[in-house]
Amino acid sequence: MAPVVRRRTRVLLVVAGLLLVGVVGLAWFLVGNDDPAADGTAAGAPGATTDPAAGPAAAEPTTAPAPTAEGTSASGGQTGGSGPGTSGPPAPPAPACPSVISDAEAVAALGAPVARVEARDGFLVRTCTFWSSGDRYLLVQVSRGVAASRDQFELSRLPGDRAVAGIGQAARWTRDTGLLDVIDGGARFQVGLFTHAGTPSAAAEPPARLEAAARAVAARL
Repeated sequence: MAPVVRRRTRVLLVVAGLLLVGVVGLAWFLVGNDDPAADGTAAGAPGATTDPAAGPAAAEPTTAPAPTAEGTSASGGQTGGSGPGTSGPPAPPAPACPSVISDAEAVAALGAPVARVEARDGFLVRTCTFWSSGDRYLLVQVSRGVAASRDQFELSRLPGDRAVAGIGQAARWTRDTGLLDVIDGGARFQVGLFTHAGTPSAAAEPPARLEAAARAVAARL
């Protein structure tokens, strides 16, 4: 019996040793995975390694965006504000129609009494319409702001326009539209005689009474 007991004891000791080795190995494996220093990096830190010979890395400087002036964008461009210089000087107030041409001067242009006057404001232009009791009316359009500049006067010139002397600094007759366009200093305006249907005069030269009306408007503006 003694040899049999000794063999069983050896077998049990070997099995116990193997189990002990397995438990120790498993514990080392689990502890090694949970240790932040096991892979050489701290928890939450990036996994990249640095070269010890390079020395400590300098902190990358951060620069706050420079403050921008009011009315300009961060890139230095002008914003769409309404500050000075964004769209030129403000347009002057539109003149009242009675101050553009008198009733008597409008009657002379129409060849008939003025039955009613209509005023309408558009973009940089005031339109005064003097109606007779029939189907004729005198149209006076007074430009304002940049629309009254000499540059705009020249840019709107058509090939068929005819120069008209003796009215303002420069005047031209556009046969297709029936308008006499005049610029005089800082004032620019157009005058025309039309029927109720809006048909302009097709004459090669402006009517004399329309020229007289233009001179009267130029003297007032």
